[in-house]
This record gives sequence, structure tokens and C-alpha cells, in this order.
Amino acid sequence: MFTRSRIHIAGVAVLAAVVLVTYHSALRLSFYGDDYSFLETAGRSSLAQYLAFYFDPRLQTGWYRPMQGVLFGLEWVLFGGNPAGYHLVNVLVHLANCLLLFALVRVVSQKWRVAFLSALIYAGLPVCSIAVFWPGDADFLLTCFYLCSILSWVLYLQHSKRRFSILSFIFFLLALTTKEFGVTLPVMLFLVDRLLLRDKIAVPMLMRRYAPFAIVYLIYLPLEYYIQSRSVLTNTYGYGVAGYVLSNFVQYLAALAFPWGLPEPITYLWLSIAILGLGYLVLAKKSAPLLFLSLAAALAFLPVTPFPWFFTRYLYLAVMATTIVIALLVELARTRLAHVRAFAPSVSAALALIVLGSAIGVTETAADFAELGRQTRVPFRDISQRYSSFPDDTYLYFINPPTITSQLSGMFFLRYGAGVRVASDESGNQRANLRAHANAYVIYFDEQRRTRELSVDKSLAVDTRPALPVNFAAPIRLEDFELASAAVRRDQAVVLLLYWRGVKPIENDYTVTAHLIDASGRVIAQSEQMPRRGQAPTRAWAPGSLIVDAIQLPMPLDIPSGMYRLEIALYDPTTQQRVAIVDTRGSVIADRVVIEYLRVAE
Repeated sequence: MFTRSRIHIAGVAVLAAVVLVTYHSALRLSFYGDDYSFLETAGRSSLAQYLAFYFDPRLQTGWYRPMQGVLFGLEWVLFGGNPAGYHLVNVLVHLANCLLLFALVRVVSQKWRVAFLSALIYAGLPVCSIAVFWPGDADFLLTCFYLCSILSWVLYLQHSKRRFSILSFIFFLLALTTKEFGVTLPVMLFLVDRLLLRDKIAVPMLMRRYAPFAIVYLIYLPLEYYIQSRSVLTNTYGYGVAGYVLSNFVQYLAALAFPWGLPEPITYLWLSIAILGLGYLVLAKKSAPLLFLSLAAALAFLPVTPFPWFFTRYLYLAVMATTIVIALLVELARTRLAHVRAFAPSVSAALALIVLGSAIGVTETAADFAELGRQTRVPFRDISQRYSSFPDDTYLYFINPPTITSQLSGMFFLRYGAGVRVASDESGNQRANLRAHANAYVIYFDEQRRTRELSVDKSLAVDTRPALPVNFAAPIRLEDFELASAAVRRDQAVVLLLYWRGVKPIENDYTVTAHLIDASGRVIAQSEQMPRRGQAPTRAWAPGSLIVDAIQLPMPLDIPSGMYRLEIALYDPTTQQRVAIVDTRGSVIADRVVIEYLRVAE
């Protein structure tokens, strides 16, 4: 006879085996995306700098997630640049989440089978596997704190022991400082209180019970608003009520209704059936647990519906509700069909197929994730294959890189150490300062998107007519420019960095034209485009902001060697008229800026 404790131990062992076998492929993955930024921050910072970077709200330009920073800092100390350690931590935290789900369902339902089936199905669901594969994703750590808080709250409501409420509050703070989703946790605890356990308590006592969470809201929400108002992500995309909010909501519901994925329109047909079935059980049968699970699932992904994208990794927490519903339905069928001999073997076979199919799906997702990571490393890989090392104080400046600059910077930091710095024309409105380092290269991409580099000549000497800065008749100033070198080869390109500034609000969208002119006045190469390849039209310029505009002019293969000049001008595409350059009195002095001279070498 198996005792209850031995059954629990066996269940934990099975869950551990399923997670470790399903996610063994994660240990072979490299880093991806924001991982590189986090690692570089950890590697370049002192302890004081690192703690300030994550804990000081004034330094945040994206989100407030100190606990995620703490985890990366500890992992950096333990594993350095070895990705296997980071992925192992993710897998182990995922296992902890499976065990927490098992414990939570067991404590609430008092049904061992329901708890075990919920965790077993959840253990290998491909729909949320990216959250496990990606160290830079905070959902797996958030979920751990989230579940710990709910479990502690359930124990507090069941046993009225204050230490459990204190633990729940502490885990709430940890969840909130791991990812913004933690803000929904007090609402979730209230739903547990009112729908699942239905604790009978007077309203004044109920208000005192949740007062500490309300106090945290009063502090946290203004803090988060301050950070988000300065967030690059928020100001780039914006989060609000738009047409895609409802579309995202429906897509997330469809993914939850059948987390293994179904083709359209079958997925929406199945979603309709699932909603009708749940609605019947909740309304007709007055099933409070199913009402709780429905609300909890929606609450767990609701904060991401205003995002202008759809990612299933955001369902890492929400999909737990689906696995619990499936387990409850299996348990219901067991009680109704216990007399059918074939029922138990059939259910066991179905569960084995689900676990096996999920494991295959996770392995395929891992392969896709690895390929995506490989593609983002292409510009880094090309250069790392050509250079085994760089001297200290080397500066690599990328033009229109296909990978986010902060991520590229992290890749080079892991490969070459702190002696290499990386920036790009996409990394903000900051001057390149190409000659502020001992060694510098401008990295650009040819028509086949292969990396090419120009060595920066520290003794560059070219003149401009008129001398910079110059003001245009429109409220625009060209303040300065940078070139890698005054000499280029036929197989290279001229890469010119122009530094513009809007003096006042600009009413028109102007085009920047750059011409390479030979001694006879013939145009050899040219570029005509709105600033920053059309991504920064002049009407969108904030007055006073610096605009870095990179212009790339490939050299014709048959261009004769000799001396050439660059001519830079602005024109209005609606009238085709150039914008005049004026002096301080408003008198026209030119209609172009001439940069003299560039030399084309053999």
C-alpha cells in the first residue's frame, strides 16, 4: 500500500522528470535579445552602480524590475558568460512553478489527482515555453513569486495565522518588483478570498485585510507612471485603447482555450464552444471555482492586451487556469465513468500522448528559438570571424544595424571584454564621436546585408563651405558632420553622419540630398531621403533635439581615382525647391553645404 506521503513524493518525482526531459534542449541554447543588455550591465558595473541601476527609479527608462536585475546579477557572479547556467536556472524555476501549482490546487481542492494532472499538463505546454527558454523574460520568476503569494494567502485564510499573510505580502512585493504584472496580484487574492474560500468577514475587517496592498498601490502606481512617461518603449509604441486590444484579447482567449494550437477558423470555433460550456457551468450550475478560474485567467493576461503585438509567452501564468479546468473535467469524467473498465487505461494513454506531444512541441520551439537567436547574431558573427581580438578602447559604430544596438553591444562585450564599446545611429540622438577612442570602425551593410567596416582616420581634415554650423530658412540647423575617413576605396561606401537640430516646430517634411561630385561637376553617387531613412521626418522633430542622420553612398566600381566633393542640401519634395542657407540677418548665403575633399583610392 502506498501512503499519502509516498504518493506525493512519487508525484513530485514524475513532475521533475517531465520538466527536465521536456526542457533538456534549453541547456543547449545561447542568449537572446535583452539577455545581452542585462549581461553587459552586470559585467561592466560595480556593485553600487548595479544596485542603483535597478533600484533607483530615476535611472529607469523602460520599467521598474529590481528583482529581475538581482537574479541576473547573481547569475553573472555564478556563471559569467556561460548560457547553460542561466537556462538551467530558468528550467529549475519552471519546475518550482509546476510544484507550486501542484501544491496550490492540492490545498484548495483537497483532490490529489486534480492537483497532479494540472501540474503534469502544465509542465510541458509549448505555448508558454519561450518564457522558460529566454532568461531575459521575467514571466517565469514573476509567476514563482505570484504563486507563492497566493499559496500563502490561502493558508492564511484557512488557518488565520498572521505569518502567512505577512509572507503573502512579501511575495507580492517581490512579484511587483519583478514585473508590472504583479500589480494584479491583490485583485487575484481578493478573488480567492471571495470566490474560492468565501471567508465570512465583516466589511471593516475586509478593508483592513487589504489595506497594506492599497498602501503599496498608492506608492507604486505614481512611481510606475513616472517611469512609463519616460519609457522609450511607451513613447515609441504607446499603450492605449485601440482596435487591436479586442483582437489581442480574443487571440489570448483562443490560445488559452486550446493551448496546443489550432488552425483558424477552428480555433475560434473551439473558443466559442469553450465559452458556452464554461458559461453554462458558471451560470446554470453556479460553479464558483470555474468562475474564479475564468476571471483569474483573463486577469493574468489583461495588462498586455493594449500592447501592439501578440506573444503567447505572456500566457505563462494564465494558462495554469486552463490546465486546472482540464484536470477538473477529467476528474468529473472519472467519477461519472468509474464503472467503465476502459476509462482509466484510456485516460492514462491520453495523458501520455499529451505529455509526449507537448515535449515534441517544446523541442520544436527550442529549435525555432535557437534559429531566431542565430539570425540576430549575424552582424556580430561576421565581425567575430574576421577579428579574434581588438585592442583596448576600440569603438564600433554601426549604421542601421538589423539587431538592436544594446544587444549587439552585449554580444561584443561577452566576446571581447570591456575594452570594446558599441554604438549606432539607432542608439539615440547622440553624437558618434568617432575620434574619441584609440581605435574606431564604422560598420555598415552592403546591398546583400553583409557587414563592411571603415577604419576611422584620426587625422581627418576636410573643409566645408559655408562653415558649420549653418541655419536654413526653415527652422533647421546643420550643426556638424562626421566621416570615417577622407579616403575610400571603390569597393567601399562613403558613410556620412549629419547632425541636425530643429530650432522650432517644423511645418514641412523636408528631404535630405547628398551628392558625390567629381571635378567636372558630374554627380557620381547620390542619396535622397527623409532623415534617418524616413524614420525621422522633420515635422516630427522635437525642438532642440539632436537628430543623427546617417547617409550611405556606395562607390561605383568604375569610379576613377581622384578628388571628389560632397554636397548636402535640403529640399521641399512638394515644390522641389531647395531650402536656402541663411546668415544671422536672414540673408541667403548658399543653397547647399559643400564638404571638400574626398579621395577615391585604387
